Amino acid sequence: MAKRRKHRGISLGTVVMLALTCLVLLGMGSVLPKLSGSERAIDTGKMLQTFVIGDMLPTFALSDIPIQASTASAEPAATPNPVQTVKPAEATAAPQPTPTASAGGKCTIVLGGSVNMSSTLRRAGYFSETEKYDFTDIFSLLLADLQGDYTMVSLEHTIDANTKLSDINTVEDVLPMLSRAGVKGAALAFKQIYDSGFSGLTATVEAVQGRGMQALGAYTTADAAQPTRRIMTLGGVRVALLHYTDGLSTKGAKAMKSDGNTFAVAQVSVESGAAGILEDIAAVRAAGAQVVIVSLNWGAEGKTSPTKKQTAFAQQLADAGADVIVGTGSRVVQKAEWLTGTLADGSSHQTLCAYSLGSLLNESRTNANVAGMLLRLTVSVDGQGRVSMDEAAYVPTYIWRYKQDGRYYYRVVASDQPSPDGMGDDQTQSRERALSTVQKYLGQDTPLTLRKR
Repeated sequence: MAKRRKHRGISLGTVVMLALTCLVLLGMGSVLPKLSGSERAIDTGKMLQTFVIGDMLPTFALSDIPIQASTASAEPAATPNPVQTVKPAEATAAPQPTPTASAGGKCTIVLGGSVNMSSTLRRAGYFSETEKYDFTDIFSLLLADLQGDYTMVSLEHTIDANTKLSDINTVEDVLPMLSRAGVKGAALAFKQIYDSGFSGLTATVEAVQGRGMQALGAYTTADAAQPTRRIMTLGGVRVALLHYTDGLSTKGAKAMKSDGNTFAVAQVSVESGAAGILEDIAAVRAAGAQVVIVSLNWGAEGKTSPTKKQTAFAQQLADAGADVIVGTGSRVVQKAEWLTGTLADGSSHQTLCAYSLGSLLNESRTNANVAGMLLRLTVSVDGQGRVSMDEAAYVPTYIWRYKQDGRYYYRVVASDQPSPDGMGDDQTQSRERALSTVQKYLGQDTPLTLRKR
């Protein structure tokens, strides 16, 4: 290795300091006379001559100069996409998003028949040992069939602690039986809903809502009674579920006339026509409902087929664009059929009409009254807003009553399935007759499929 050459003279740092000192002295020489008011000029050239530094500068080879990369560019790089600030024009409306197609959706809706907790059935659920009612096992064998995005049954009772218990007014303990089974909506409008006046109706609605279920057809305020409040989004599908009763009892009508709360019960009159419902259907359609379901508590108890006035009424609803019509009130199953409605623009519209779903629960033991059905609907809406009925099926039901330890118990089962454990031969035969009854009253040409599992 070659021997490194020694530098002579002063260091580079010393030279730099001397140069800076000279510059400072020159600056002072030119500034001080002016600050002192003297007009004498200093000869800066002579001053420089006094600093002879040639022989003091060290001698450097190129390899002796350290090189360090700079952290700053000598010239700022061009920005690929320069940000431009544009002052918005005054009074310019905010840009609107470009309309996009709907994502569509799909939902399953389960609609059940009447729940009638008569005094006999209510007492069967009372246990003296605990001094409490317990009805929660009644639907334990039907749980799978009751599940859907929305399940509604018709509860034909008031629940008012200030009114004597009867076949009409029952205990609040019946509600856990429904909510735990997956019921989300209770259709409350029936002929006796106003028999205890507005206070009885209010107590009933609040009890139902207190269990997390929606009250349909009975309302505590005029705002809650607006049909557009019945629109809900299920699986991305906007569904309107409207429930009505064909009038009130004489007692209830008199009480309502006295207090004037006509908004409290959604009423229609089969005798007078469907004008009120037609307005409600138009309102929910205008508010964005894609599917409209109309539920009616109507018809004479025990009547196994609809009247001509009922079929004419249903046709009016089909012409107004209702997608589904279901009935309760007769407590027995009636036929189901497709109605072809003619809309205001002249186009055709298909409406599924099940005139009565029968009884889901009651104490009667006649073949017609122990038989009911759940209507299962699977509805979808595509990206263009077109609605289709993917499935319209029914689950036939049977109200099983059996005796154990000296008391009666009730269970609701699917009548087209094998008998559950504990069901004897007599009850098995009764279950099979209930299935035949449902099939008979629905008719051979029913548009419904017997369950899809």
